[in-house]
Amino acid sequence: MVCKIKEGIAGLILIILLIPSHAHSATVMEVARELACPCDCPLVLEDCNMSCGLQWKNEIGGLIAQGKSKEEVIGYFINKYGEEARLTPLQRLHGKIYQYTRGFDTTDWTIAIAGGIIWGFALFGLLYIAVARFLKRR
Repeated sequence: MVCKIKEGIAGLILIILLIPSHAHSATVMEVARELACPCDCPLVLEDCNMSCGLQWKNEIGGLIAQGKSKEEVIGYFINKYGEEARLTPLQRLHGKIYQYTRGFDTTDWTIAIAGGIIWGFALFGLLYIAVARFLKRR
């Protein structure tokens, strides 16, 4: 009988661990990190402390308090304000600076490394052509 109780407890623990947990609710800054500031300033919403950015952050806080997830809040802003609310690489090229106080993010590192690799291949190709032409003349 003790063995059956232990099996039951082990099964219950396994079920609890396998059920996805929604206990972690998003914070305002986690959501704001994914959104562009609505004004013409060069900041993402996370870094903006102007009235428009603070208003959006208050709205995010209200939605989180209602129990909405990060994805639901971002979807709400995109539905209400359009695709301009989402922070995209194109917006970064047009002036939105992402995390100016915290350094590079994954996208920035990816672009930098890819640029270095492309530059390296171009340099190697030019050197190869130059050496091949030099040896051909001899």
